[in-house]
Amino acid sequence: MITYMEEGMIENSGRVTNRLLNTLLHRDQRFEGIKLRTMTDIIEANGTQYLEMQNEWADDVLKEHGWNPETIMPEEGVDISKYVESSWNMGEDEKTKIKETVKQINLKRSDDAKIPEDAVHMFNVEPDQSKVVMVSLDGVSSKRQKDSRPKQGNEDTTPYTHDENDGPADYSRAPDPKKRPKVETAVAHIHVDNEQYLFSARNMFMLCKLVLAFLLEKKLLLNRGLLFFSDGGIDIRKCVDSIFKFCPKVVVLDWFHLRKHCYEALSMGLKGGKANRNMQYEVRRHLFHILWTGNVDSAMSYLESLGSDKVKNQKAITDLIEYLRKNKERGVIACYALRARLGLRISSNRVEKANDLLVSSRQKGDCMSWSRSGSWALAALTCMYLNNEAVLFHTRHTVPHTMYTQYGHTFRVDSKRSFRAGEQLAS
Repeated sequence: MITYMEEGMIENSGRVTNRLLNTLLHRDQRFEGIKLRTMTDIIEANGTQYLEMQNEWADDVLKEHGWNPETIMPEEGVDISKYVESSWNMGEDEKTKIKETVKQINLKRSDDAKIPEDAVHMFNVEPDQSKVVMVSLDGVSSKRQKDSRPKQGNEDTTPYTHDENDGPADYSRAPDPKKRPKVETAVAHIHVDNEQYLFSARNMFMLCKLVLAFLLEKKLLLNRGLLFFSDGGIDIRKCVDSIFKFCPKVVVLDWFHLRKHCYEALSMGLKGGKANRNMQYEVRRHLFHILWTGNVDSAMSYLESLGSDKVKNQKAITDLIEYLRKNKERGVIACYALRARLGLRISSNRVEKANDLLVSSRQKGDCMSWSRSGSWALAALTCMYLNNEAVLFHTRHTVPHTMYTQYGHTFRVDSKRSFRAGEQLAS
C-alpha cells in the first residue's frame, strides 16, 4: 500500500491519490477512509528519512576516506593519492588527432571565428569516454508556501532569513526577499560507462557532499577524468571549485545557457524595432559563430567594436563582455565545435531532464505551492524510484547506491493528463 501511495502522490495530486487509494481499499472516504493529511504526513516522513539516510551514508563514507564531513575537506595528513589518480594528460597520438580535427574545422570559418592553435582548452577533451566521469549539476525551484498566513487585510512583509537548510552562506544564493520565495532543490546526474545515478538534496553544498561520497566509494576517481557540466550558477561554481579542488577536473559551461545569456543581453543592448531586426540577427549570428569555437577574446573584441548605430544600452554590452571575461578566466567556455565534431557532450541536458522528472512535472503546476520539507521529500521519493531503490528502502531499510542503465520507474510528465485520468478512475 505504501508504494501505491508514494507512486500516486508522485504522479497525481494528493486528492486524486486519496480517492484512488480509498477506492482500491473499498473504504468510504467520509467515515473510514484514509485521510489526505495522513497520506501527506507519511509521504513527507518517508522522503525526509530517505534524505537523512543519504546524508548519514555520505558522512560515514567521507570519514572512512579521511574527509571532514562538516567542511567536506580532506583531513590534514590524508594521502589523497590512494583515492585520486585522475588526469587529463593525452598521448601524442591523441594530440595529433585533435590538431588535425581543428585544422578541418578552421578551413571553412572566418579568421575571427577560428579555433586558436594555442587554445588552452583545446586538449581538455576526453579521448576515451570510458575513462571519464560526467557529473551534471543544477538547481530547480518551485513556489514556496508562506510559513504562516497573514491576518486579513495585512501583507506578509517578513524578509527572507538564511538557515541551515540553505547550506553555508558562502556556497548559497540567498533568494531576493522582494520576490516570491521559492523552494530550491539541488539535483545531480552522474554518468559513467552508459550507467547513471541521480541525487537530490536541499542545497548545492549537501549535493556536492553526496556526489563526492559516491565517487570515493565507487572508486570512480581512479584512472578517470572528472568532467562537470553546469549552467554557470554561482552556488555551483563555488561548490565545485572548493570541494573538488583536490583533483584534476574540467568544467564545461552548458552551450544552451551560454547562448541564452548572450541572447538576452543583446536583446537589451541592441537597438530594437523592425528597422533593426536584420542587424540584430546578424550580430547574434556572428557572436554565436565565434563562441562556438571557444574563441572568447575574439568574441569580446567583436562586442567592443559595435558602434552607437547598433547599441542603445552600452551597459548591457559591457556586462556581457565582463560575463565572457570571467568565464574565460575560469576556463569553463569550451571549444564546442571540437567537442561536437568528436561526438562529445556539450550540454547539461541530462540533469535538466532529471529536474523535470524530479520536480518540475509534479510541483510546477498552476496554483501550486509547497512547504520546503514537503517539496524536498517528494523530490527525494521520486529520485528513490528512478534509482531502483524503493523496494530495498522499504523492506531492508537500506540504499544500495547501484548504478543503472534505465530509470526504475518512468512517471508521466503531463500532469494535467494524469490529473484527468485519476479523476475519472476515482469518480
